[in-house]
Amino acid sequence: MIRKTSAMVEAGILAAIAIVMALISMYVPVLGAFVNFLWPLPIVICGCRHGFKWSIMTLLVATIIIAMIISPINAFFLAAIFGLLGLILGECMRRHLPPMQMMLYGSIGAVLALIINIVLSFLVLGIDPIEMIFTSFHESLNQLAAYYREHGMGEEEIKKIVDGYAEMLRMMRIIMPGAFLLCAPIMAFVNYIAAKKILTKLGESFTDFPPFVKLQVPGWVLWPYGISLLAVTYFYQTDQSSWLYTLSVNVQTVCSFVLVLQGIVLLYWLVEAKGKPRWWANLATALLFVIPLFSQIIVYVGAFDMVFDFRKIRKRY
Repeated sequence: MIRKTSAMVEAGILAAIAIVMALISMYVPVLGAFVNFLWPLPIVICGCRHGFKWSIMTLLVATIIIAMIISPINAFFLAAIFGLLGLILGECMRRHLPPMQMMLYGSIGAVLALIINIVLSFLVLGIDPIEMIFTSFHESLNQLAAYYREHGMGEEEIKKIVDGYAEMLRMMRIIMPGAFLLCAPIMAFVNYIAAKKILTKLGESFTDFPPFVKLQVPGWVLWPYGISLLAVTYFYQTDQSSWLYTLSVNVQTVCSFVLVLQGIVLLYWLVEAKGKPRWWANLATALLFVIPLFSQIIVYVGAFDMVFDFRKIRKRY
């Protein structure tokens, strides 16, 4: 009885935290985006400490109150996108699964949540969330063009700038499925690390990830990457409206991200093996977000590491 009461009290507190986090994500512009990303955290903690039933109750209570305080649509999106991830990750942590297995299940849960969210938006709310996002982007382009005209910029110059942004939006629309796939493991990882830090202070213990410099990306990733490169080159010249072009671009995007990760691992391994300051690798990683050419070089570095095994840690078959 005491244990049940304790679980009920803690679930109520965690539900209240989830409600506060929803309010912050709604009304605090910069901090809100980060807090929104961590919204599953109370659900994860409740699931790990008290089980699946209590994490579901926490999610339901938080969703109902958020619907009353903010809006049903906001509550719907939070529950649909982040709730499922919180439930799955909380149960995985309760069972003390290996970290990589947790990331796999959490990533699958995050992808399913995004798909469910889009499908339910169509069926229940009658809206297309992706179309809404890009419509707002295109409206922003019109406002940007008007702003430039008011400040005396020439039409030819305005057209060049707007066309550049429009092409960027076109590519963003194409790679949206790949972006969803990449976002899923990042969401799972961030919430797992945050939950692990909190739960460790509460007396729980979890297996650590393997050392970062020992990370190995499966060698078969090179096959879809190479095929997607050829396909993108071919369809770019023949038919960019083809679904095969869209598929190829998304496969290339996902594989490139994986190879960049492998390249970053190799950079840190080299710094550690040569006894150099770690900030060298930190600086090189930061350059990925500044210099596009450097990110492409790191893709090839990762690919070469997978082929030649510079660290000599891959199994030989």
